[in-house]
Amino acid sequence: MNRNLKIIRIAMWSLVALGLTAILILGITNSNGISGGFHFTNRIIDSNIAVQKEESLQIKGVNKIVINFSSSDIVVKATDEENMRIIQKSTKTLKDDEKFQVIQGNNQITIEKRKFGNLSNTWSFGYFKEVIEIYLPKNYNSDLDIETSSGDIKLDSDMILSNANVSASSGDIATKYNLDAKGINMVTSSGDINIETLTTSDYKIKATSGDIKINSLTGSGKVDTSSGDIKLQYKDIEEYSEVTATSGDVKLTIQKGMSLEFKGKCSSGDINSNLDLNYKDKNHHEAAAKIGNGPYKKITANTSSGDISISN
Repeated sequence: MNRNLKIIRIAMWSLVALGLTAILILGITNSNGISGGFHFTNRIIDSNIAVQKEESLQIKGVNKIVINFSSSDIVVKATDEENMRIIQKSTKTLKDDEKFQVIQGNNQITIEKRKFGNLSNTWSFGYFKEVIEIYLPKNYNSDLDIETSSGDIKLDSDMILSNANVSASSGDIATKYNLDAKGINMVTSSGDINIETLTTSDYKIKATSGDIKINSLTGSGKVDTSSGDIKLQYKDIEEYSEVTATSGDVKLTIQKGMSLEFKGKCSSGDINSNLDLNYKDKNHHEAAAKIGNGPYKKITANTSSGDISISN
């Protein structure tokens, strides 16, 4: 009898262990890194999310807005309202010192969370997620800085700005709309950058570990990823575009009729094109071309381990 009881207990504890392991794996698999909380699906989380704090701010005379959170999804939307509105949502009830604060001065508004590094949330199984929604008046056209250490950044409207700096240490940067600014700097350490339309004089786009995709790109600048693919469709190039992928493929599409000077090099991979390229070697590792009549728009593409494709 005792022996049978031991076997039953072992079986029960084995089932418990398997269940906890499954929960842990599901949590890690479906986690998007927001506030470190394990959760199963965004559908479950979003159904439980609630407003924790809301504030409206006048932005007359403001020439820079800074949004800085350690671990939150950040969504920025344009609004017809005169004031900027900030809404903080969470799947758990936040304490006052976990809610955002606003710092104003020197024609700048900074929105940030008071408390960082709450270790108790790191291993929480409470489906903890936080979202910061910023409603920005359409007539605001000055500087915008957005930064999150662990979370996604989404621009959910067309925007015309002076300078835009967008940084996500561990998360994606995305917009299905047009981002227009004099200067644009986008950086993600571990995440993808997916942009519908980017219009600027000067751009710097970098992903340390992630893919970069821009469906319509106008301007001059650099696009770089250490581990990931790059896919760019050029609407126009003001002067030049430098594209580098250390480990990944590069796919470039130019407008028909564009006057172009192209130089491409890949250490391990091929260069393919429907354009008339001059190959430097029989393995198609290096190529150059001049297409159309000057003045030429310049594209330089390099990859250490990956293919390069350019077409119109």
